[in-house]
Formats: sequence, C-alpha cells, structure tokens
Amino acid sequence: MSVIHAPREQEVEWRHWALLAVVLVVLVTLFLKLWYLQVVRSDELASKAESYRTVSVSKLAPRGLVFDRNRKLLAGVEPRIILTAVPARVRSEPWVLDKVAAMLGVPVEGLKAKVDEALWRPFLPAPLFIGVPIDVATRIAESGEHLPGIGVETLPLRSVSDPVAYSHVIGYVWTPSGEDVERLEALGVGAPEYVGKTGIERIYELELMGKAGVERLEVDVHRRPLRVAGRDAPSPGSKLVLGIDDGLQALAAQLLEGKRGAAVALDPTTGEVLCLVSSPSYDSSLFASGISKADWSRLQSDPNVPLMNRAIAARYAPGSTFKIVTTLAAYRQGVFSESRTTFCPGFFKLGNQQYRCLGKHGAVSYRTAISKSCNTYFCDLAHRAGYEAMIQAALDLGLGQPTGIDLPSESRGLVPTLDWLQSFDPPRPWYPGNTVLLGIGQGEIAATPIQMATLLSLVANRGTSYKPHLVKAIESSTGDRKLVAVEPEVYHRVEADDRLWDALIGGLNEVMLSGTASYAGRIEGLNWAGKTGSAEHRRDELTHSWFVGFAPVESPRIAVAVVVEAAGHGSEVAAPIARQLVSHYLEFDRKPALDDANSPAASRAPPASSGSPNSR
Repeated sequence: MSVIHAPREQEVEWRHWALLAVVLVVLVTLFLKLWYLQVVRSDELASKAESYRTVSVSKLAPRGLVFDRNRKLLAGVEPRIILTAVPARVRSEPWVLDKVAAMLGVPVEGLKAKVDEALWRPFLPAPLFIGVPIDVATRIAESGEHLPGIGVETLPLRSVSDPVAYSHVIGYVWTPSGEDVERLEALGVGAPEYVGKTGIERIYELELMGKAGVERLEVDVHRRPLRVAGRDAPSPGSKLVLGIDDGLQALAAQLLEGKRGAAVALDPTTGEVLCLVSSPSYDSSLFASGISKADWSRLQSDPNVPLMNRAIAARYAPGSTFKIVTTLAAYRQGVFSESRTTFCPGFFKLGNQQYRCLGKHGAVSYRTAISKSCNTYFCDLAHRAGYEAMIQAALDLGLGQPTGIDLPSESRGLVPTLDWLQSFDPPRPWYPGNTVLLGIGQGEIAATPIQMATLLSLVANRGTSYKPHLVKAIESSTGDRKLVAVEPEVYHRVEADDRLWDALIGGLNEVMLSGTASYAGRIEGLNWAGKTGSAEHRRDELTHSWFVGFAPVESPRIAVAVVVEAAGHGSEVAAPIARQLVSHYLEFDRKPALDDANSPAASRAPPASSGSPNSR
C-alpha cells in the first residue's frame, strides 16, 4: 500500500536571518553616511574640493609714502623684478643656484648667502636677487620646473629720494627675521614679506605696512596654474608727513660731509624735527637688495661708525653749552645774581687745584661771563650751587633720559646721579672738584645732540619743551584719507620767573652780538641766541666743537644743536654750520663763505690743553 506524504515547509535557518540583518545594517549605515556627507557637510566638502584645485597667493601691499613738511616725496615705491628661492628646495638641488648665477652673471656665493639667511623659513620663497633684467627674468620664468624652487615676481618695493641723507631717519626695509616676526606678533599682526628694520620704517611699521592682497589661482592635478580665479587687491600703507624740511636736511648733510658729528633742528613750539643728520652716513639702498657680506663687513668695521645715529645715540661732554644748566641750578639755590661779579685771573682755584679759563677776563658779571664763556665764573657758580642742585637741574631740563623721539636706539646720555655713583662696586666718590668740572660741562656728564636741541627749545619757550617727533601727521590710504595731525606733547616744564629767563636769554643773545659766536654766528637782520662749546675728550685730540641756539629771540621758530667731533672750538666749526642752517630755514641772507667750517681759522684751532679742561 502506498503512502502519500504531505510536503514539509522548509525552515529558514538562523544564519540566513543573521545575514539579512547584516545587509540591512550596512545599507542603513551607507545611507546615513551619504546623507551626512551630502546634506550635513555639503558646503564644507564643496569648499574643500575647491581648495584642492585652487591656491591662494599673498600679494605684497605697497608701503605707505613718506613726505616732508612741504609735501615733497621722500620715500615712495617702485615696481622691481624679484628672483625668489625656496631655501629647502634649492639646497637639495645645488646645481640650481649655479645655473641661476650664470644667467644673472653674478657670483654664486652671494646667492648662496641669501639662501642661508632665509633658512629659518625653509619652505617659503625668499628674495634671492632684486632688480633682475627683464630678458633674464623672462628666461628664468620660462624654465619653470627646470629650475626647481626658483620663482620670478614683480613687487612694489621701497625707494628713497636720498638714501644717504635719510639713512638714519627713514631707515630701510628687508625680509623679516625671527625677531621681527616675534615683535610684530606681540603687536597682534603677522609679518609681511618686507618689514622696517631701522628708522621710522621700523617705528611706524603698523601704519606703513598696509594690508596684503590675495590672488586665487586654479591649478591642475600637478598644481600648475591654469588661470586666475579671483583677486583681492592689496591696500597700501598710510602716508606719513614728516616735520623734516628736505632743503634743510640736504644742507645739513652737505655741511657735515667729511666730518664726524651731527646736526639737529627742532621747531621749539611743537617739537617737530626740522632736520636730523648724522655724519658719516651710509647708503641705505645697499640694504634694499639685501646687503652683501663685503658691504656689511665694511660698514661694521669702519672706525667712523657710519651705522650709528650720532644725533640720538652718541654721547658727548656738552662743554660750555652746559653753562645754561649751571645757571638754572644757581638760580634755584638762590645764589644767582645777574649783576654779581666774579674776578677771573685766568683760572678758578679750589684748594690746591686750578681749573683753567681760556682768558683773563677780570671782574665779570653774568652776561659778560656767558658771552665770553668764562670758565672761572661758572666754576664758581657751580661750586656755590652744589652737587644736588646741579644734578636736579640737569634732570629737569631733560638730560640723562631719552627724549622719546620716534626713532629706535636712542641713548639716555649721562647725568651722574647718586644712584649712578652707587651702582659701581665700590661706589664712586664725588668731590667738590667734580662739581666744578660739571659746571663747565666736563667730567662725568654726557648729552646727545637731540637732548641739547630740546634743552634749547625749553629756554626759547621760557620753561617748556615738547617731545621731539619726526612724524607731523598720518594720512590713511583708505576711506576718507583723513589727515590726522600728531599733537605736540609737553616733555619738560621748568618753573622760573622772568628774571631768570631775561638774564639767560639776554646772555645767549650777547654771545651772538659780541661774544664767542659774534663773527661766525651773526646773521644780518636776525636777532638770535646761542652758546658755543668746546668739550675735551682725549688729551691728544682737538676738542669736540659744539653750538646750540634758537631764533628769532622774540618769536622762536627754530632751535638747533650741532656737534663736530675733534674739530676745535665751537665758535670756529659748529657755529658756522648752525648759522647756515638757521639762515636757510628762516630765509635770511647768509655770509658769503659757504665753507666756513673749513676756513683757515678752523684749521688753526689750537689743541686742547693737557692741563685743566677747556670749555668755550
């Protein structure tokens, strides 16, 4: 008998269910991932994809222009063709620099030195050669990848109208060092491709640097440029208007040529710097292309130290110009009388020590003493005023401290305060004879030309001086281009009655009329005031020649300080220079001899005495 069996249902094994679950999980995961990428991150990924086919190139902003007080351009910009190199790349391919040097016709050692200087940023292009001839630049640009790490670009670089006369004022720019980067980061900005290294280029970096532009390039898979995709133009830096008078600056540089020294002129009513020259100077354009090792070594080893800004950083004994300070100290101590006389036998005697005067003036009152620069009178005046009064007067007139001028590396000068004496080990003693020497600007006292010009401004204003400053106004290069003036800032104020100022200014006026500067400094038709000085510094050299003054007496418009190193008496060298500067600025007729500082009288200046200090 046959048996018919009913068909059995096939059971689904658990493994099948597991596989189905895994597939579903994978599909859901993929769906969620796609949704996340295409919806949530769509904008971000689109931007990232765009970035892979575009590159952004920073474009240097033109530095701000610099003008003199009459809006004459002193520092501008001009397009220059620049050869750049990526240090890490060219060092790994040494033959590249050899080939580039041959194309430029220059020694390869100079190019290697530039690469070495830029190694602190090994993967960023650094200037290799500035001023590439256009035909050479074209050949290098066409070489492309055949010169790995080498690039050519045109940049707006700084140009200065007179890079010698303005080297210590405007300064120069070059690629940033690590110190420059840190300095600017501390100010909250990144360092541009070129930064100010010295002068106002450094002090006003934030105003002058402008804002870099950006050029966006589309590139292929090999990162080669295809076309410009977009461009944000750079914004030039702000314009600076200086208080400098370009004609006065050029004249000062001419008069100091071949000499070691400095000349500073200020507007006493504002503190604006009318001229500031240090001699010898240097050609700042040497740095515009990256100074060579040979030129740098020559400047550093030059015994005349052209890199030093003598106008603000060199310290000199002020000689008889310091008698202005002695006058104030004696007035404050109640021992000053314009009519009181002191007998001058040709020296001042303190104990067994004699301090020589350059003349035998007999009985002299104040105006005669300062006009003839009688050392005996002022040695006695300082001795009666005392050490403390002398030191305080010097400090209150602005000596022994920076003026705060808008230039780097200003010196404090030296005033021998009690703290300074005690800073030595063992502490330095101070004797009455030191006070006597201090009264005629010798011994432990030193001032800079900018300090002395500021001091004379205070006298011209009868007790008020203003902080010296180069920048007169700043004009923004964007928006309404508004010109913002730099407001005068009181530097020092000295309280004294008219009795002192009348006597002091009257005495300084007598210097020009009948005193030590009556011939070399007189300007027909101009009533002005001044003081000569001759400061000893070495026994075997002529004295430093000083002159300080202001004009006109009735309404001062210019205060001047001139010092010429190892040149002789102030009346024979510094005073004629100051006279021509004042004459030029105030547009008075000058005496015929342009080169009074090299006159026979100057060449016959007697050597400094080997005995007591001379000061005239």
